[in-house]
Amino acid sequence: MTDKMTLRGVGPKFAALSAIYGLAAVIVSRYFDPFFQIEIVPYWILLMLGILLILIGVPFLIIAILTVARAYHADKLVTDGIYKFCRHPLYAAWVVFIVPGIVLLVNSWIGLTTPVFMYFILRILVQEEEASMESVFGLEYLEYKKNVPCIMPVGWIKSLV
Repeated sequence: MTDKMTLRGVGPKFAALSAIYGLAAVIVSRYFDPFFQIEIVPYWILLMLGILLILIGVPFLIIAILTVARAYHADKLVTDGIYKFCRHPLYAAWVVFIVPGIVLLVNSWIGLTTPVFMYFILRILVQEEEASMESVFGLEYLEYKKNVPCIMPVGWIKSLV
């Protein structure tokens, strides 16, 4: 298992690039305030939706972290539980739930580009993790990869991920 990646995977690169982009979006949004405010939807709805997304995302993230840590130390490929629905739930928690939730609380149109940026940068970075998984777990991982979407299996999004 010489090609085994560290437990953190591409997480630090993903986090750094996402944070830089997100910070730039916040700065632009605040500089041009109130130009980028989401006014088409009442703020109380954005607030409720943002809180809901965060309340879903945090447990999703915690479950993913605990599951991947146990599997990593056991040199086991996890394909059940939350990993039955997406191959990278740890990243999905941030891209699909937590960051969009925070952006809705901040009330910024330009901020909504942050999870979109995160998705595309993740699709590039995660190839390194997936190559490592293929090297370590071989056909088992290839079969899993073929049957389980990368980020989230939600309707039409499933074909994208």
